[in-house]
Amino acid sequence: MLKKLSVLIPVYNEKDTIKSCVESVLNADTMGMDIEIIISDNNSNDGTKEILNSLTDDRIKVLFRKENNGKGANIKNALQEAEGDLILFQDGDLEYSPKDYKTLLEPFFIYNADIVFGSRLTRAKATSIVGFPNYIANISITFLANFLFNKIFTDISTGYKVFKKNVIKSLKITSDGFEIEPEITAKISKNKNNRIFEVPITINSRSYEEGKKVKWWHFFTYVYSLVKWRIVD
Repeated sequence: MLKKLSVLIPVYNEKDTIKSCVESVLNADTMGMDIEIIISDNNSNDGTKEILNSLTDDRIKVLFRKENNGKGANIKNALQEAEGDLILFQDGDLEYSPKDYKTLLEPFFIYNADIVFGSRLTRAKATSIVGFPNYIANISITFLANFLFNKIFTDISTGYKVFKKNVIKSLKITSDGFEIEPEITAKISKNKNNRIFEVPITINSRSYEEGKKVKWWHFFTYVYSLVKWRIVD
């Protein structure tokens, strides 16, 4: 029985969106599950901390890191506190809409999924149009993952990933930066028993001027990470 959903929100300098994000998560369709929100702040310095300190809902737990070590470190910090039967990654910038939660959660109830990825690249739902280099980088990384691990993902770099607790908690995640995405993909793909599903999601991508944090060089760290975790157990 799936009774509780843990939503992990890694945050760094998101003062303009974090409050709206939390409100949207609390109002999302969780298919009858109770919800807990675990926010890990990566030592923000723009006023985000003050906003987080003002949150009073008892379904929210806020963790403050003393150093900014990257998204992976932030997710791992939040993951330690997660108690839900399902664990969902939610970015704090609202590029990903909590209105898609029902779509993300249904495969667990209908197909007994172990993992669900929300794909931005199926175009089955509203998709903001980004620059061509970003698109090529995403499909190239995904192609490499499919080649190395014999899968048919369409979008491994998605920020929307949902896991059964035992699946994500059993992974020994080492990455502190954005490389957490390919590391997780590699490790769940190696386990032939995992039932992995993809569903389409909406995406409202923001620009670098608006605070987007993934940079061009992360393409190469993703490639390195995928190859590394193909070789290393």
